[in-house]
Amino acid sequence: MDIILIIGTIESAFLFLLIAGKKDKRLPDFALALMFLLYTLSIGLTGLETINANNNFPSASLINLSWLVLFLQGPALWLYVKTLTTPGFHFKPLYLLHLIPFLFFLVFHYFDFIRLPGPDKIALAETDLFKDKISYKVSVMAIGILTTGYNFWALFLIRDHQKKLKSSFSNIELISLNWLRVLVITSIIVYLLNSLLFIIDMVFPIATYRYLMLITYSFATVYIFILGYFGLQQGNVFVNNSFKTENQADKEYKKIRLSKEQPKESDFLNTLLVYMESKQPYLDPEITISKLSELLMVKPEHLSEIINQDLGQNFFDFINKYRIEEFKIQALTENNRHLSIIGIAHNCGFNSKAAFYRAFKKFEGTTPTHYLSASH
Repeated sequence: MDIILIIGTIESAFLFLLIAGKKDKRLPDFALALMFLLYTLSIGLTGLETINANNNFPSASLINLSWLVLFLQGPALWLYVKTLTTPGFHFKPLYLLHLIPFLFFLVFHYFDFIRLPGPDKIALAETDLFKDKISYKVSVMAIGILTTGYNFWALFLIRDHQKKLKSSFSNIELISLNWLRVLVITSIIVYLLNSLLFIIDMVFPIATYRYLMLITYSFATVYIFILGYFGLQQGNVFVNNSFKTENQADKEYKKIRLSKEQPKESDFLNTLLVYMESKQPYLDPEITISKLSELLMVKPEHLSEIINQDLGQNFFDFINKYRIEEFKIQALTENNRHLSIIGIAHNCGFNSKAAFYRAFKKFEGTTPTHYLSASH
């Protein structure tokens, strides 16, 4: 079990150094590096506490410290997701309020445990008598509630981010943060399991505190592997996608001299549908609501309102519906028989196989292969 802690500490430290040494770092890079630094401290301190206990506590100052770092992991995850999903993110002094739980329990733990004489701390650690104290039970419950709460908060931020993407982009495969969503869900499961383990132990003692910590941080070590795999292998961990602010948008539209008055809703809807059929802007894989609004000489807000209210769709579905219809036409064209399904999909504006198959399944209720087999 100890070897897992060593591996976790080394890996998280390596990932921290890898990101810290990256050139042209942005705010998400610093936030992700902070996460790995906290994992290094958390797992590393647990490893030192284990070594200390296995050698009859030569250092009383290394007893029961690692759990305090857990109060920082939730805010660090929230900060990382916040930097990825908030355009023009700037750190505000108000965010320092997230440190309050950590500082509170640090001071509380100092007076409750850290300042005790060495022999007293060793006696408590050897016998696990501190597990009977109210302070221990409160700390366990607080860690479970706060860490899980921050993970759910991060999940909501990602969900809102994906909704915004679909209102502005037609291809979101590389910027949707699905990999991060998977990681946060995994984190929620891990924290819930760990919290449940400690809560059960408070009612029905099942293991020593040291063994419970080893199990907990073994989960964390596995999570580090997942985080490293998705974060570094996916290739888009340092997404810096941002939406145009209102000031930026105003400047752009002044440049192309858009009229202040937008066309009437009924007239514009007809113009939009005719334009989509005749000019086929959806064939451009990089078409966005900003690009389309410039082509139609209207503000993105007006275009978005028409698509949402009159057509009952977001921009993402609006464009991809046209792409699917175009695919159905091209796939049955004799001249395209030499092309693969994905080749035709690329010609229709899709830039990934996964995005195409998801869209086709959503709009047609079946797979492209089954659809073509039935058509032929």
